[in-house]
Amino acid sequence: MKKPIFWIAAILLVLFVQSSAFAQRFGIKAGLNLANVAYDPEPEEDFKMLPTFNVGGLAEFDFSENMGLGVGLQIAGKGAKLEQSGAEIKFNPIYLQVPVNVFYRNNGFYAGVGPYIGFGLFGQYSFEFMGDKETEDIEFGNDLDDDFAPIDFGLGFEVGYHVIAPLRISVSYDLGLMNVVPQDYQDIDDGSIKNNVLGINLAWFFTDVE
Repeated sequence: MKKPIFWIAAILLVLFVQSSAFAQRFGIKAGLNLANVAYDPEPEEDFKMLPTFNVGGLAEFDFSENMGLGVGLQIAGKGAKLEQSGAEIKFNPIYLQVPVNVFYRNNGFYAGVGPYIGFGLFGQYSFEFMGDKETEDIEFGNDLDDDFAPIDFGLGFEVGYHVIAPLRISVSYDLGLMNVVPQDYQDIDDGSIKNNVLGINLAWFFTDVE
């Protein structure tokens, strides 16, 4: 799956750069992701938030004075951690994520909602017990020997405020709607894992924000 994902990522990058040329606003965005998962059936121990990151570009197109459409291209970390019997397990898959949202702006206030799709790039598992730590690369695909499905999909929500014209601080939440367990596992097991991410973000725009 790695080669198809690479070409999809390259095509999305070209489309994003081209669309940005026609945007009213273009900027960069980065922040802290507090990632977790919804797991079914629920494990005996609860998964806990895993601090990770997001970084990328965004472009905004106005429909009217207050409404518009935003599109982004981000590198987004997801995953979770589990502590059990003195051991700590972490998994941190990294995605190329494309969010699209309809937004409302007024007097510096910003609110947006819309879908996103993510393409698995790379990531790492880690297992730590009594000071010993082992790590393993995450594999994306739909076979039994893969760790996560190659595609993630969900719905994103974001609210923020322009502290100064070019700088926006926001809080976001990505609600995973797709089971990211590889398809071959889904065919033999009813379990599901869905990514959920709380984000704290800064966005800087290179063009004026009124």
